[in-house]
Amino acid sequence: MKEMQQKSYPLRLEPELKQWVKEKAKAEDRSFNAQINRFIKKIKEIEEVTEQKQAA
Repeated sequence: MKEMQQKSYPLRLEPELKQWVKEKAKAEDRSFNAQINRFIKKIKEIEEVTEQKQAA
């Protein structure tokens, strides 16, 4: 079975956001990309919980 290869995506961030992510990544000993993924996953989890509460 072939492994799914991730495609790169040219993300353009405002300079101050890019610097903030870099600082957070360094402080948490993560790569820039790993930090962005972590932030997106957290936001996704928060939205899913919010949607579940609204549906109840």
